[in-house]
This record gives sequence, C-alpha cells and structure tokens, in this order.
Amino acid sequence: MKIWLRRNRWYLAALVVLIPGALLVSLLPRFLPYLGSLPQYEHAALDETVRFSGADIEMTDLVVLDGDELNAPLGADVVVATFVVDVVDPPESTTCRIFVVSAENGVERSWESEMYLDSDYEVDDRFQQSCDLSEAGRYDMQVTIPVPRGEVADPTIEITSTAAQPLVLRLH
Repeated sequence: MKIWLRRNRWYLAALVVLIPGALLVSLLPRFLPYLGSLPQYEHAALDETVRFSGADIEMTDLVVLDGDELNAPLGADVVVATFVVDVVDPPESTTCRIFVVSAENGVERSWESEMYLDSDYEVDDRFQQSCDLSEAGRYDMQVTIPVPRGEVADPTIEITSTAAQPLVLRLH
C-alpha cells in the first residue's frame, strides 16, 4: 500500500485540489444569488424615525397585553404596536407585512398581525390597521398580533415590503 501511495502521490495531490475546485466552480453561480436573497436587517428603536420602502416609519408604542383581561382567544396574549407612517416616495407596487418576532428561549419565532382579532381590545377608528405604502400621505397605524400566552415578554416588530426586499425593518 505504501508503494502505491508513493507512486500515485502527485495524482492524489491533484485530486485534492481539483475536486474542491470543481465543486466551487459549479456551486458558486447558485450560491451568490442565494446570499443576495437573505434578509438584511435594519434596526430602529422605539420613537426613532427610519426611512423604509419610501416611507418614514416611527413606532410610538409597543405593549404586550394579558389575553385573559381582553377575552382573547384561549392561550393568547396580544401585542399592540402603534406607528406613525409618512409615505414620502411610494413604490409602484408593494405588499407590506408586519410580524412580531421573539428570540426568547434561544429560538426565533414570528407571528403575523391580524386585522380583526377576536378579543375585547378594539383599535380606535383614527388608526389604520394595515400597512399601506402605495399612496403618499401620513397616517397613524395600530396593529394587534396574538402570541402564545407568556411566551413573549420582549417583542420585536418586523416590517417587510416587497419593494425593499431583501431589506427588513426591525423595531425594538
């Protein structure tokens, strides 16, 4: 066996270099677009205005309300987030979505906002309940998001927009 290894050492060394090189050349054109599609997070704090997808967005309030007090669905608390949105440069077409993200217990989980939450909490009529970045103008928005009871103590709000992808706005 030693003799065979000694005679073929240069061929084996070439294989050690050529096989990973061939894999790199064949996979690189697929891997680079994948890296470009991964979310890139922009972070902002409460009461900080940030430009996102053609709008100035400011989160003015973020609270987690006890679901028992609100007669929320069984086993749920309610996260209420309030925003001031000023659409300055509306994109041609966009879909905007809002989530609560929690990284507690070492696992990141998310829940999407619901316009009509089955609870005693009522959003005031002066607030819009959905994210709309398609028309210029200023509006106040309040979203309600049910989350599992006792699972979310320090929520983060995540806003995504098809016009800004892969950029994602995270508000703390």
